[in-house]
Amino acid sequence: MEDRGIFNGRGFWVLALLWLPAGVVAQSVARLAPGLSEAPGAWLPGLLMGVGSLVFVAPCGLPLALGCRRVWLLGYRRAARWAWFGLGAVTVAATVVAGLLGPVAIAVYAIVLSLPVWAAWWWLTKYAN
Repeated sequence: MEDRGIFNGRGFWVLALLWLPAGVVAQSVARLAPGLSEAPGAWLPGLLMGVGSLVFVAPCGLPLALGCRRVWLLGYRRAARWAWFGLGAVTVAATVVAGLLGPVAIAVYAIVLSLPVWAAWWWLTKYAN
Protein backbone atom coordinates (compact mmCIF):
# COMPACT_ATOMS: atom_id res chain seq x y z
CA MET A 1 0.00 0.00 0.00
CA GLU A 2 1.23 3.45 -0.86
CA ASP A 3 2.28 5.90 1.88
CA ARG A 4 -0.23 8.78 1.99
CA GLY A 5 1.46 11.27 4.31
CA ILE A 6 1.21 15.04 4.14
CA PHE A 7 3.75 15.19 1.32
CA ASN A 8 1.99 12.70 -0.97
CA GLY A 9 -1.31 12.93 -2.75
CA ARG A 10 -3.53 15.71 -3.99
CA GLY A 11 -3.76 17.49 -0.66
CA PHE A 12 -0.11 18.46 -0.78
CA TRP A 13 -0.64 21.26 -3.29
CA VAL A 14 -3.50 22.76 -1.31
CA LEU A 15 -1.44 22.60 1.87
CA ALA A 16 1.67 23.94 0.10
CA LEU A 17 -0.20 27.00 -1.14
CA LEU A 18 -2.28 27.74 1.96
CA TRP A 19 0.06 27.14 4.91
CA LEU A 20 1.76 30.55 4.76
CA PRO A 21 -1.42 32.66 4.34
CA ALA A 22 -3.10 30.65 7.10
CA GLY A 23 -0.14 31.24 9.41
CA VAL A 24 -0.15 34.98 8.70
CA VAL A 25 -3.88 35.18 9.42
CA ALA A 26 -3.54 33.14 12.61
CA GLN A 27 -0.71 35.34 13.86
CA SER A 28 -2.66 38.49 13.05
CA VAL A 29 -5.78 37.24 14.80
CA ALA A 30 -3.74 36.24 17.86
CA ARG A 31 -2.13 39.69 18.00
CA LEU A 32 -5.32 41.64 17.38
CA ALA A 33 -7.83 39.43 19.24
CA PRO A 34 -8.14 41.66 22.33
CA GLY A 35 -9.19 44.66 20.21
CA LEU A 36 -11.70 42.77 18.06
CA SER A 37 -14.39 42.68 20.74
CA GLU A 38 -14.40 46.47 21.29
CA ALA A 39 -15.94 47.36 17.91
CA PRO A 40 -17.56 44.24 16.43
CA GLY A 41 -17.88 45.42 12.80
CA ALA A 42 -14.92 47.79 12.59
CA TRP A 43 -12.40 45.09 11.62
CA LEU A 44 -14.33 43.83 8.58
CA PRO A 45 -13.04 46.42 6.04
CA GLY A 46 -9.46 45.76 7.11
CA LEU A 47 -10.01 42.03 6.76
CA LEU A 48 -11.33 42.40 3.23
CA MET A 49 -8.36 44.57 2.23
CA GLY A 50 -5.94 42.06 3.72
CA VAL A 51 -7.30 39.14 1.69
CA GLY A 52 -5.85 40.67 -1.48
CA SER A 53 -2.35 40.69 -0.03
CA LEU A 54 -2.70 37.03 1.04
CA VAL A 55 -3.08 36.04 -2.61
CA PHE A 56 0.51 37.15 -3.18
CA VAL A 57 1.74 35.43 -0.03
CA ALA A 58 0.38 32.01 -1.09
CA PRO A 59 3.03 31.12 -3.70
CA CYS A 60 5.78 32.35 -1.38
CA GLY A 61 5.24 29.26 0.76
CA LEU A 62 6.05 26.89 -2.10
CA PRO A 63 9.88 26.86 -1.80
CA LEU A 64 9.77 25.50 1.75
CA ALA A 65 6.99 23.03 0.99
CA LEU A 66 8.72 21.69 -2.11
CA GLY A 67 12.07 21.41 -0.33
CA CYS A 68 10.50 19.48 2.53
CA ARG A 69 8.74 17.25 0.03
CA ARG A 70 12.08 16.40 -1.58
CA VAL A 71 13.53 15.45 1.82
CA TRP A 72 10.37 13.44 2.53
CA LEU A 73 10.72 11.50 -0.72
CA LEU A 74 14.30 10.56 0.19
CA GLY A 75 12.89 8.73 3.22
CA TYR A 76 13.59 11.28 5.96
CA ARG A 77 9.95 11.73 6.88
CA ARG A 78 10.29 12.91 10.46
CA ALA A 79 13.04 15.39 9.54
CA ALA A 80 10.92 16.79 6.71
CA ARG A 81 7.93 17.23 9.02
CA TRP A 82 9.98 18.98 11.71
CA ALA A 83 11.70 21.19 9.16
CA TRP A 84 8.37 22.29 7.73
CA PHE A 85 6.89 23.03 11.15
CA GLY A 86 9.98 24.75 12.54
CA LEU A 87 11.02 26.75 9.51
CA GLY A 88 7.35 27.39 8.74
CA ALA A 89 6.86 29.12 12.09
CA VAL A 90 9.97 31.23 11.51
CA THR A 91 8.81 32.04 7.97
CA VAL A 92 5.39 33.18 9.19
CA ALA A 93 6.99 35.54 11.72
CA ALA A 94 9.46 36.84 9.14
CA THR A 95 6.69 37.31 6.57
CA VAL A 96 4.76 39.55 8.93
CA VAL A 97 7.87 41.69 9.42
CA ALA A 98 8.75 41.60 5.72
CA GLY A 99 5.23 42.72 4.88
CA LEU A 100 6.21 46.15 6.14
CA LEU A 101 8.93 46.28 3.47
CA GLY A 102 6.73 45.16 0.56
CA PRO A 103 5.80 42.07 -1.43
CA VAL A 104 9.27 41.50 -2.88
CA ALA A 105 10.70 41.35 0.64
CA ILE A 106 8.13 38.70 1.57
CA ALA A 107 9.26 36.54 -1.35
CA VAL A 108 12.95 37.05 -0.55
CA TYR A 109 12.46 36.19 3.14
CA ALA A 110 10.49 33.03 2.25
CA ILE A 111 13.12 31.87 -0.25
CA VAL A 112 16.05 32.55 2.07
CA LEU A 113 14.37 30.75 4.97
CA SER A 114 13.77 27.68 2.78
CA LEU A 115 17.46 27.39 1.81
CA PRO A 116 18.40 25.15 4.80
CA VAL A 117 15.94 22.50 3.63
CA TRP A 118 17.22 22.66 0.06
CA ALA A 119 20.81 22.44 1.35
CA ALA A 120 19.88 19.41 3.45
CA TRP A 121 18.24 17.77 0.44
CA TRP A 122 21.31 18.41 -1.69
CA TRP A 123 23.62 17.03 1.00
CA LEU A 124 21.44 13.96 1.51
CA THR A 125 21.40 13.17 -2.21
CA LYS A 126 25.18 13.56 -2.55
CA TYR A 127 26.61 12.12 0.65
CA ALA A 128 24.05 10.23 2.72
CA ASN A 129 23.53 7.24 0.43
